[in-house]
Amino acid sequence: MRRFLIFALLGPALGFVTAFWILLQAFNGLLGAPSTFDLHQVVLLPVAYMLGIGPALVTGLFDHVLARRGVRLRILWTTLFAYASAYLILLNAWGAGTVHGPALFLFGLIGAVPGAICAWLSGRA
Repeated sequence: MRRFLIFALLGPALGFVTAFWILLQAFNGLLGAPSTFDLHQVVLLPVAYMLGIGPALVTGLFDHVLARRGVRLRILWTTLFAYASAYLILLNAWGAGTVHGPALFLFGLIGAVPGAICAWLSGRA
């Protein structure tokens, strides 16, 4: 039960931090654009929870199954699964053909980073 709480409470928040305060700032720096770091982005946190709770709980279930079976490299497998589950949010837009390009592959990092951290924190819960 503790594992699911870790994924549900921390997963969407860590995804928000990864997206807005790490990846967005890194890309702005690489492109020479001004920084968009702003604490007022916190108002988007409820939206991050609405969009991220599903993939976070599915990833928590996957991590739970791996922990029960005693799979080696559990954190790595959970990270890869979280990378893939981050795309659940984009399924409608991807099906309509509105999401494309090489940056699409980077979207998975928004799920992979929180997935790895939550799997590490859950330990043998």
